[in-house]
Amino acid sequence: MRRPEIDPLRAPAPRLAPQELKRWLDQGRDIVLLDTRNQFEVDLGSFENTLALGLKSFSDFPRATQALPEELKGQPIVTFCTGGIRCEKAAPWLISQGFREVYQLDGGILNYFEQCGGAHFRGACFVFDQRVALDPALRETGAAPGRDSRHGPG
Repeated sequence: MRRPEIDPLRAPAPRLAPQELKRWLDQGRDIVLLDTRNQFEVDLGSFENTLALGLKSFSDFPRATQALPEELKGQPIVTFCTGGIRCEKAAPWLISQGFREVYQLDGGILNYFEQCGGAHFRGACFVFDQRVALDPALRETGAAPGRDSRHGPG
């Protein structure tokens, strides 16, 4: 993100357990799910009713959040990414910008899949290795942006 003033070790955002997020979604709780991943990852899959910022690179996150509506600052926001790493900086960044109730999904989408399966998620989750994408059962899908998923990885 290229924001050294954001130090998740000194000032982390609260973590939200996958089971708690699922409970909130099952209850229809009024929250904003903010996908902090790049747009090509979002295009493969994301949670239902997610707010995505159209990022080309995570380093664009601070600039993209400046365009968020002011009224979001008073709503509960749950940030998420693949494994939780990007949210370590994204959630504290939002807090530093005046968003009052910000959580980061503990362990990201992959931990959610492991703990809760695919409830409330559509598509697959891009992973940064030879597997390319995983479905909610954590099985390789072979799907990739701009590639016919029937041909598998490679």
